Formats: sequence, structure tokens, C-alpha cells
Amino acid sequence: MIVRSIWETFMPKRKFTNLRSVALGTAVFLFGACSPQPAEQANTHKTEPNAMHTNAVHPSRNGYAEAAEGLKVHYEIYGEGEPIVVMAGGLMDTSTMLQVIAPLSRTRQVIGIDLEGHGRTALRKSPMTHERNGDDVAAVLRHLKIRKADVAGYSHGGDAAIRMSIQHPEMVRNLIVISTAAERDGWYPSTLKGMEAVNSGLAEQMKGTPLYTRYVQVSPAPEQFGVLLDRMGALMRKDYDWRAEIAALRTPALLMFADHDAISAKHIAEFYALFGGGLQDAGWDGEPKFSRARLAIVPGYTHYNFGQSPDIAPIIERYLTNPTSKATQFEPEPN
Repeated sequence: MIVRSIWETFMPKRKFTNLRSVALGTAVFLFGACSPQPAEQANTHKTEPNAMHTNAVHPSRNGYAEAAEGLKVHYEIYGEGEPIVVMAGGLMDTSTMLQVIAPLSRTRQVIGIDLEGHGRTALRKSPMTHERNGDDVAAVLRHLKIRKADVAGYSHGGDAAIRMSIQHPEMVRNLIVISTAAERDGWYPSTLKGMEAVNSGLAEQMKGTPLYTRYVQVSPAPEQFGVLLDRMGALMRKDYDWRAEIAALRTPALLMFADHDAISAKHIAEFYALFGGGLQDAGWDGEPKFSRARLAIVPGYTHYNFGQSPDIAPIIERYLTNPTSKATQFEPEPN
């Protein structure tokens, strides 16, 4: 039912006549969660009353920060307090993360960033890279005169959060990774196959879908939708392995995954271990020896609808406010 509801959200009344077309359609889901989701499109979870209507929240202000090659990166600010950056999955804009942003904005200043080619941020002339996405996030914080923030991202946004932490560690208080991998091979082989099928050939099939409609509504260059698909496809086909750089980080982290994620359980454990997690018993004497990271596995979700989960914001809030939940600088003892 979850997969069916996602398919209908992206591709209503679309018929696919061959395996290649099905692969192309399925590849769209690799980018992230659905478009802003009304209550009748709920997943298998029952949410609290009005939980799916958090998109009533509005930014207190928005604007653009200049990044490399003169790119104007769009941002929106919600609430007041300690700053936290929130970034959506591929092909999505900040509005698709309001399920997370709205609860956090009650006690924090939430900065939603549209990454290159997404939402109200245009494409550069040069190819898209994860590294430049990380620099773009830093450019927004500098523009806002924010020296340090918590940085959270889902899927494609999680990649940007990781690169931001690696390239600008002095600006990241806590890294919060939601449903993405530390290396390309962390994704299931079937998922990688779908990634390899993403290109501008999807554009015509996606016309009329909520995702395409939203893109056209907010993009500064809606005619470049096919170009964006080509750029994203090229990015996803490129190999990467950030494990050594992640292991060198001293930044505390929260890693969050769905129990039926597109990232393998084996890789999730390896990712956690990069921060010293899951390598030994933390102890029973009342003074647990925690690693630099916390790991949350949320039941009943997939990679494709996890960004809409009402469980994400409370887990983040608890991690950021509860001293017993926060990561420490403890290093595991050698075996």
C-alpha cells in the first residue's frame, strides 16, 4: 500500500508498457518523499490529529544567498531559537519537509534550503556535485551571519549535510543524516539500477504529476526540468565513498533510517560504526560510554515516504535537548 500510494502520487493515470519505462518511473522515487501530502494520502501509519496539516506553517522570512558561480540559493526561515538547517530530498523543495520543520520551529530557528536546481534555486551551467552542495549550505549560513548550526538533510539533502560537515566542520554543531548512505555501494543494487535510469527521458512522462506541477510553480527556470533530471542522473551514477572523511569527523551525529530503507542494513551498521557506534558494550554501571553518534531506526517506513514521517521531528528534538541522548566524544577501546 505504501508503494502504491507513492506511485499514484508521482504517476497518477500513467501506464508503463515495458520494463525500461517501469525502471524510469521507479527511479523518480529515489529522489525523496512525495509532494506535500494531504491527509487522504497517508501511509500505513496513523498520525495524531492534524499531524498531516503542519504545512499551514509559513516562513517568517525568505531570501537568497550568493554561492559559487553566482548561484542564488533560496532559503526560508521558520521560528526562533537555536538554528537548524533542514534540506529535502532530490527534486523536492523545502515545502516537502514541513512535517519536520513545523514541530521544530516551535522552539528553534529552522532554515529550509533549496539545493541547486531544486525549488526556487536555479541550476548552474556546470555539472552538479555533492561537494558544491555542501559549500552552498555554508554560503547560506554565512549570508545569515550564523557561525554554527545543527544541519539535517533527508536523502539528497542528507548528502549535502554530510558534505557540509566534512568541508565546513567548524560550522556544524550536530550532523543529522536521514536516509542516505556514506558510499554509493551502501544503496541496494536494485536501487542503484533505478538511479542509473534517471535522465531527461522521464520529463515527458512526469508532466501532470504533482511533483512536476510543483516544480513548474516555483522554479525560476521550469523549462529546465529535463536538464535537472540529466544532472541528477549523472550525479547518482557517479561513484563516491566518504567513509574515511566521515570517520575523521569529530562532529556529533544522529543517523536516522527507515526499517525498510533503500540503504542496506549492513551499510547502516557500518555507517554507525564510523562514529564509534555499535563496536562494544557501553557499560552497565550507570555511566555509559556512548560514541559520537546516535542511531534511530523507525519502523514501518521505506526510503520513499520516510521524509513525511511525523516521528522524525520528535527524535531530532529529543536528541538535541536530552543530555542522555546526545553524543559524546568517547572513543571505543581497541579490540
